[in-house]
Amino acid sequence: MIKSIILSFSCVVAFLFAGSNPLDGFNVVVKDLVVAGKTVRISPFKGIGVVTINLCFKNAGEKLSPKQKESLVSLLRRSLGEATKSKTREQMQDYSRKHNVALSFSSSDDNFTITGKCPSDKLSQLFHLIEDVLFHSQFHDSDLVRFKNEMAAGTLQAMQSPDTQLDQLIKTVALKSHPYGTLQKTYLASLKNISSDDLKSYMKKNFTQENIIISACGDINEAELSAQISNVLKNLPKAFNVVLPANVQVGGPYQEHAQAFPVPQTLIHFLHAGIDAHHPDFFALQIAMGCLSNPNIGVLWKKIRTEKGLTYGIGAGFVIHDHYNSFNIATSTQSENVEKTLASIKEVIADICENGFSADLVEIVKKSFLGNYKRSFASTSHITTRLTNYQLTGRPVDFHNVLIEKISALTTEEVNGAFKRFLKPEQFIIFMVGQ
Repeated sequence: MIKSIILSFSCVVAFLFAGSNPLDGFNVVVKDLVVAGKTVRISPFKGIGVVTINLCFKNAGEKLSPKQKESLVSLLRRSLGEATKSKTREQMQDYSRKHNVALSFSSSDDNFTITGKCPSDKLSQLFHLIEDVLFHSQFHDSDLVRFKNEMAAGTLQAMQSPDTQLDQLIKTVALKSHPYGTLQKTYLASLKNISSDDLKSYMKKNFTQENIIISACGDINEAELSAQISNVLKNLPKAFNVVLPANVQVGGPYQEHAQAFPVPQTLIHFLHAGIDAHHPDFFALQIAMGCLSNPNIGVLWKKIRTEKGLTYGIGAGFVIHDHYNSFNIATSTQSENVEKTLASIKEVIADICENGFSADLVEIVKKSFLGNYKRSFASTSHITTRLTNYQLTGRPVDFHNVLIEKISALTTEEVNGAFKRFLKPEQFIIFMVGQ
């Protein structure tokens, strides 16, 4: 979820590849700058006249909010950019429109990100806004009451959804007391415990030089960007002294957990231990996921949806977080077809473990993966997000090329071998919510 304080900034798209062959024409340039002892990853792209910048604070995300204040980061994301010591909300919007600069705020389970966009000649104006928000934000009580009411209403509505009920069931069984396992009712109850001082204190403690990840893409003046970033860094606290939770280990043996809910369908979720970003079979398993569930061509999609008509959709993939990794298969079906759907999914998995994916399917998925990967570098915003994510996972500066080389070189035998080594059908935990 992203909240923007300005609507006037136009999205400038800069396509960075050419030609119809998805394996050709990729020419992204990425390099690292060292600014005040901090690595800043940038992708210069001259001639487009815009810059996108991410300031990402690692391990300052939603699920790492303090105990008894579990909704703090969500409230912070909603509240930032509303007012500072020198500007009201209206004055901030006027400033943004005048200089055509924009800020937005987003948070994941693990991380909190401030994204700035501006014309390349307005970098100082953008950073003036960034510094004002980072160091002088005001959280007025009247605003916080309004935001809390909005969030409470959204949470109560979400709690009526079978998807939320499924999420809560998984958390109760697999995540338990871990911060990632926070339930919606706990999140809702915690809203009353959060004050403006809590928000300011959280920023001072969790927004530091040590845990900031900085990325930028566009028409960059490196000297000016370095100077502006240096000003931000020197005003941030140096050390990130937060005690982080232990990693969650997901594993069987095989279990089934069902919860009744008054909807005409049943949601089904297979949960299995996952991988981290540096797993030795990481690249091969990405292709295996496509072979398993890509729409129209994946084995699960064809067998469960197309041939048997048991569902409108079925997906599979990895969840990779700092403290929790999992492999998931998710679908839904009419309640009278639950047992048939479970049996069909198990049959598909058993067949793949024994016989593997076909060579033709592997090649199709590889080409599709590479084409989609390159299209994901289609704008300064997309590229900056990629650079941020790669820094968060410790990827090298040339990882975009490494990934293409690794995926291109994969053989069918490597993909099938990786899947068979990874997947243990007897370790699945199955969750079901519905009638």
